[in-house]
Amino acid sequence: MIAYRIQSAGRDLNNLLAPEQQYSFPMNQDDEMIRHGVSGCATLSDLAAYIASHAIEAPDPILVRIGGPLSEDTPCDEDDGEVLILPTSAELIEDDEEFFALVSTLVDMHWEQGLSCSDLREIAAART
Repeated sequence: MIAYRIQSAGRDLNNLLAPEQQYSFPMNQDDEMIRHGVSGCATLSDLAAYIASHAIEAPDPILVRIGGPLSEDTPCDEDDGEVLILPTSAELIEDDEEFFALVSTLVDMHWEQGLSCSDLREIAAART
């Protein structure tokens, strides 16, 4: 499976391929919610909506494409498009200006109009 994610530019992409580092940690720091697998979304439009509605932040963010089998674990935000992958490949997507512009637009829609992640996913899919 292919998935997309954002992460800090300071995180080495090779770390995504290390099995001992293939875990997702919830933003609320609840250790009971740690999941096996690297978090991402199956499409760029799903990722844009997810980031916008969940206030996902990364210092100096980069866009990454990961590939590998799905994890056996259930993502915390599966209903909002989150998937968990056990990456065997990871690559930087360098042409990301259009993606981050879409995220910015969706953030405004979420906070100003109260649109849900589901609403934002539909809007993003129509724009990509």
